[in-house]
Amino acid sequence: MADLGCGYGRHLRALRALGVRDLLGIDRSALLLGEAHRDVPDARLLRGDLRALPLRAGCVGAAFCFYSSMFLGSETDAGQALREAGRVLAPGGRLVLTTDNPLRLAKAPAAQFADDVPGLGQVSEESTYDPARKVDSVTRTLRRDDCKTLSATFRIRYYLPEELAALARAAGLLLLRLEPDGPLSESTPQLIALLARSP
Repeated sequence: MADLGCGYGRHLRALRALGVRDLLGIDRSALLLGEAHRDVPDARLLRGDLRALPLRAGCVGAAFCFYSSMFLGSETDAGQALREAGRVLAPGGRLVLTTDNPLRLAKAPAAQFADDVPGLGQVSEESTYDPARKVDSVTRTLRRDDCKTLSATFRIRYYLPEELAALARAAGLLLLRLEPDGPLSESTPQLIALLARSP
């Protein structure tokens, strides 16, 4: 099972605690992969971009990508990341995505967050959502335990259900299920999509 955009490995750690074996994590950040290795030393961890996965075709039976990592950058980037996920999935393989609800973000377009991550430091985040473009501009700052500070700004494109289904189809993936199953409202926290590579 592959975690695409695994960050510091918290989902890998949770899966390991549930007894899942043969875990694979992929992330662009060497720093975060180092943290993931410390917490889940037996997981296979690879540094790579979701738009060009360092894996051969058809080698992954199941994958997941949480917190909109698949949609960093432009719509072109998102389409390429989905095509790459489809390429590495085995025939019939499944991909679970979570992404935020654009209607909820439009209702409250400015947000702040901070949390202490054991072994890493304090992570803070400030974001501003543009409802016309459906793009969230996010600045994330890490104040490490060794007093060093790292900061980056990135953009995430969000999709309404029909847009997400069209993006998946264009990438050659089947949309098997979308939660919520009914219409979105401003109170719906996120979308969860189950996609599959054609058998």
